Amino acid sequence: MFNPFFVLAQQEAASSGPSVMEAVRAFFTRMDVLSRPDDLLDGLSQVPLILAGVFVIVGLLCVLNGYKWHRWVVVILAFIGGVLLGNMFALETSKSVIVAVALGALCAIIATPLLKVAVAVFGGITGAFIGANAWTALNTTQADSHWAGAAMGFILMAMASFLLFRIVIVVFTSVGGAAMLIFGGITLLMQVDSWEPAVREALATNQLILPLLLAVAAVGGFVLQSSWHPEAIKKAGGGDDKD
Repeated sequence: MFNPFFVLAQQEAASSGPSVMEAVRAFFTRMDVLSRPDDLLDGLSQVPLILAGVFVIVGLLCVLNGYKWHRWVVVILAFIGGVLLGNMFALETSKSVIVAVALGALCAIIATPLLKVAVAVFGGITGAFIGANAWTALNTTQADSHWAGAAMGFILMAMASFLLFRIVIVVFTSVGGAAMLIFGGITLLMQVDSWEPAVREALATNQLILPLLLAVAAVGGFVLQSSWHPEAIKKAGGGDDKD
């Protein structure tokens, strides 16, 4: 029987470069990846083909209609986050991948009744991503202090989620979905050996391409979701979520 976790493990083990988990750690250590295309591409080159395809599909669904399916999006993201945390724990303790899957399931179960808390967390991560990249873009001489922009973005979006719950959902599904769509698409392109040098050269020599692609996808998703779900803007308060 087909086992996607076994396939992912095989592809990661076969990789000669840094592992997927090291790429994830590097991302959360320094989130201003749009200003460092070489490091981003090195990390994306370690993402397995199956996972890249999942990113593209989930990202596209989030961009197009993430607000409608935000409960499922939050649960799936909680599961993925739990798997990543569990995988880190499993690597450090030499435990089985079952630990990662079990922790992912636990996070997904907890996120279901605590939807607003989970939205605050993922909205905060989205704000940290935006803040870190904006800080580095505006403070090129102080790029090492990107954490300040990340911290401000996280706090702003996390607090806004309790006041503007529906708008934060639209923002984080649009930006997060755009990131998954663009990064997953780049990963798929680099899977073709003859295309990888051209992709790397184009993105490394022109650092505006990545932010522009991400901005177009994110803004397009926000506009589409706002037009399809005007109640997300008109009823943006932090009351009960009954959409």
